[in-house]
Parts: sequence; structure tokens; C-alpha cells
Amino acid sequence: MGSTGTKLRMSDRKRIPLYLVPAAVPPDVDDADLARALIAGEPWAHAATWNRFAPLVFNIACRALGSQDEAEDATQEVFCRLFARVKTLCKPESLRSFIVSFAIRIVKWDLRRKRAGRWLSLFAPRELPDHPFRGADPEAREILRRFYKILDQLGTRERLVFALRHLESMTMGEIAAAMEISMSTVKRAHAQAVLEVGRSIANDRDLAVFLEEVQGTHET
Repeated sequence: MGSTGTKLRMSDRKRIPLYLVPAAVPPDVDDADLARALIAGEPWAHAATWNRFAPLVFNIACRALGSQDEAEDATQEVFCRLFARVKTLCKPESLRSFIVSFAIRIVKWDLRRKRAGRWLSLFAPRELPDHPFRGADPEAREILRRFYKILDQLGTRERLVFALRHLESMTMGEIAAAMEISMSTVKRAHAQAVLEVGRSIANDRDLAVFLEEVQGTHET
């Protein structure tokens, strides 16, 4: 397999298979006002929140889980929990980080469940049921499949930190806040994940090129 014919970037993952819903949103509504409207039970606020933040949540889930179907389920779960607990939000201006934290918790639970399922199964870990590049060519799909099989070998924390840092382009500080862990823990998890991923792709030129392109995209 040659790497020159395949250009696979995480930024290509733009098609979001989630339906946006109509919402008569007042003009110039910022996150804080939207949060206050949610807490007050304004009829337009739920749809407006979904339209504004569903793509963000879906992308986080998709990049961490490696499956559009699982990411869609996780996104639905995030907003169900958000709408049920939005009155616990003390700082309306922190709505975005509040939602991201919900997303991280749901994705973490899903990763732990999948990991436990693999240990309990008598069979080898299954292939990814789908992945975020349904429209990509077969060579690109195979590269991405191998990449997520490597991520499957990481611990839950290491995988989440790696995905958020390298696939979602979050800073270490943002990751620490979203996962509600210390900066030192994030750095340790990141170092371990980079070490393990590096070992796994050391002899796979296509995966090495893919990861370089991902990182280069986020640096520009």
C-alpha cells in the first residue's frame, strides 16, 4: 500500500448525520443568554442548544469512538442528560464547557463499556462497525481502521486524552478541565498514549504519514 495516493485528514470529517431542528432563536443570543433561557424553560431554547452544540459533541464522540453510529447515540445521550440537569449549571457563561464535560463523561463510559466487552468476549475484538469516513476510498478506510485498532489498545484515559489533543485539537488545559483531572495527570496520560501509539506505527509508513497530516492540520 502506498501512502502517496492517500490524503486522509481528520478535518475532512465534516458531514454530520444529525438533523438540525427549527428554532425561532432571538437574534444575538450568546451562550450565557441561551443557558438562562434553558434554565427558565423557554420553548425555543432546547432546539437552539441542539443546533449550536450538537456538531461539537458529535465530533468529539466520533473522533474518540471511531464510529458514527456510536457517536450519534452518544450525542443523543449527552443532550438528554444536559436538558435534565441544566438547572445545576451555576455559571451560564460556561454553557459550552458544561456541555463538553457531559460529552467527555458519556464517551468515557462508552469506551469503558466497549473495553469491558472485549475482555468478556471469547472472540477477537471486532472490526469497527463503521467509521467517520464513509465516503473515503478503500485505501483511506483501511488506514483509518488500523489507526482506531491501535487506539483500541490504549487505556480509557490515555485514549481520550490522545483523541482530544490530536484529533480534536484541544489544549492540555482544556482537556484537564473537561475531564476534571489535574494537568499532571493529563500530561502523564498523553505521554503514555504517544509512546504506545508511536511504537505501534513505527513500522507502518501509511499510519505515520496519516498522524503527521492530522497534527500538521491542527498546527496551521
